[in-house]
Amino acid sequence: MATLLLFSDPVFVSYGTEHLLWLLAGAASMVVWIGYGARQKTELGRRRVGLAMSLIPALIWLSSSAWLMFNMEPLDLGLVLPFHICYFLNLLLPVMLWQRNYFLFEVSYFMVMAGCIQALLTPDLQTTFPDHYNVRYFFVHIGLAQSVLYAIIVYRFRPTWRSLGKSLLWSNVYFVFVAVINWVLGTNFMYLRQKPPSPTLLDLFGAWPWYILGGEVLALILFTVVMLPFALRRPSTPITSSDPTP
Repeated sequence: MATLLLFSDPVFVSYGTEHLLWLLAGAASMVVWIGYGARQKTELGRRRVGLAMSLIPALIWLSSSAWLMFNMEPLDLGLVLPFHICYFLNLLLPVMLWQRNYFLFEVSYFMVMAGCIQALLTPDLQTTFPDHYNVRYFFVHIGLAQSVLYAIIVYRFRPTWRSLGKSLLWSNVYFVFVAVINWVLGTNFMYLRQKPPSPTLLDLFGAWPWYILGGEVLALILFTVVMLPFALRRPSTPITSSDPTP
């Protein structure tokens, strides 16, 4: 199938044919799902569409991890436990969309738009389609962006500067938790022990531990950048999960 799709490279190549096709497929998926959700006439209908949409990447990740747990030797815990922030959010966002939970949106918006979008643009990936690592990587990261945009467009959620502060706070709380997990299990979740092998913006900040400190500065900059489209608009009260559906 890889040959049929003209993915002739033995390893994944950023901005090669496969990468560009995944990005185009992701954009098409967002148009279809978000458009379908926006056409629903009731709140329950919009919530059902959002839940179904967000469960697909979550179930793909869970099934892939379950398969690895029983078939991978030696077992790599970094591939089967959901402690990379994108994989953790992948399991959390179905709750956000089903409950129309504004708090989960405002915390996850910045992490997804600043971090997970970067993961789509600079994938930490070696295998090509149809390898299951490749499939779950793109389904998860496309699904994250799709879920956040669904909340913005369909639920009309909007982040605030206060949301930015909350997201920074909770991301650092999560980093401390993951650092403990890494220390206990010898894993490298969130790349807190070693930078990813593929080129990323973290390369600008040198070796460990400086790239971690640089990542904090970078997070603040990127969080501010993704806040600007909303900050530059006319101030309005964000819709929360307790508000009536517009």
